[in-house]
Amino acid sequence: MLCYIDVDLATDMSYLEKLVRAVSTDGYDFATGSRIMPDSDAKRPFKREFASWGYNSLVRLLLHSKLYDHQCGFKAFRRGALFELLDDIENQHWFWDTELLVRAQQRGYRVLEFPVYWRHGGSSKVNLVKDVLGMGSEIFRLWWELFFPGFFSGKGKIFLTAFLALLILALAATFLGASDVLNNIQQVSLGTLALSSLVYCISWPLRGIRFQQILNRLGSHYGLGFLTGSIFISQSANVVLPARIGDLSRMYILKKSKDLAFTTSLSAMAVERVFDIIAITFIAAIASSSVAARFELASWMESLIKFSGIVVLLFFAALFVLSFRESRRNKRYGEKAFASFSGEPLNKIKEFAFTFIHQMSVVAVRPGAFVAVIAFSLLLWGMDVLTCFLVLKAIPSAGADMYSASTISLIFLAVALGNIVKTFPITPGAIGTYEVALTAVFGLGGIRPEVGFTVAVLDHIIKNSITLIGGGLALSGLGLRWREVLSTNTDTLKGM
Repeated sequence: MLCYIDVDLATDMSYLEKLVRAVSTDGYDFATGSRIMPDSDAKRPFKREFASWGYNSLVRLLLHSKLYDHQCGFKAFRRGALFELLDDIENQHWFWDTELLVRAQQRGYRVLEFPVYWRHGGSSKVNLVKDVLGMGSEIFRLWWELFFPGFFSGKGKIFLTAFLALLILALAATFLGASDVLNNIQQVSLGTLALSSLVYCISWPLRGIRFQQILNRLGSHYGLGFLTGSIFISQSANVVLPARIGDLSRMYILKKSKDLAFTTSLSAMAVERVFDIIAITFIAAIASSSVAARFELASWMESLIKFSGIVVLLFFAALFVLSFRESRRNKRYGEKAFASFSGEPLNKIKEFAFTFIHQMSVVAVRPGAFVAVIAFSLLLWGMDVLTCFLVLKAIPSAGADMYSASTISLIFLAVALGNIVKTFPITPGAIGTYEVALTAVFGLGGIRPEVGFTVAVLDHIIKNSITLIGGGLALSGLGLRWREVLSTNTDTLKGM
């Protein structure tokens, strides 16, 4: 058996025998003292008494616990029962014992609670405001996991967000007229669609070259085919998984195949994402100024562009400040700056952050690297726009002057805003939200909503299909399986 007792010995130690006996001889799996039971004798400041009463009442109400006090630092556990539950305990802070006792009751373990004599020890590491808010969110998290299992994690999250994506598409098609959308699809020029697919295929080596340039600047040199394949796989995972979780799969591939440090792959991918945002924000800003000369932009479009621009400015402002501090640190301490990091967890975090900032600044702040990467970013997003242009051209009923400055600006703006929307990972691959954004922008130029929606759907189908096919081929070439890639998470990376 194991015991857990607060070091300030706030609980009268005369109860230790009862605590130990409950588990060792009386057949209980878990035993805990209680400061809140009717026969308990506990004294502590009013604000802590009130917070504890409210907290434990919420746990009893929402988590269906039968205990009065979940956080008394006077507990004993049967070793086997404890270790059977530990893998399920997600919290590593003050909520861990509450989660343990709640899960123990849910699993049918025998839990004993008994009143104790307890006196407040004076000092405490608990931050009342911060930790109460944190534990409140943990109560909600555990409530969701216990009573809605599978809905917000693992496969449940995938199915839920995929359903949301399909629902958005279905509602949009129904509202705009599903028959009109199908009629537009039947009339498309297959030759022009094939050309748009070819253009999008050509953009993929550009992604590989850009990622290769970023890694080269960080001192890591790999073949173009391998890097393009890793991007194919991670982007394929992002089509299926919500919240851009698929990005973790690229880190996994780089670590497994090339033993690339986690900090380096994270830095390279962060730079890649930032330059994507810079490129599409620049395109959106230029295109919106042209479109606004003839049409009135919706307020959400202007807000989205401004928000994206502010994010970019804040990122570079923070990076410049941190890089400046890093350079001053290096001048002052030289190699001692790195030598000061010991093996302690806090210093490991500092070392990780220090390395991460340094590597990002190598690419994002230095002029030569910045120009090279931004040029490739603008070029590949230009290819993305050209793909959409050809899809629109493939629909005879579009009714737009394809080569007019206003139509071209409109397409640039539509693709840019559609991809800015993708930075808010509501659905896998932004399916549904991307189509709605493009349809809204096309509507500014007089393109009928059902036509704009058809263009958006076909554009996204082409891009996602090529991504998935390329991802499948890359997986085969690397000898990997979809299950292995899609199950990658932060714990997997930590264990490598």
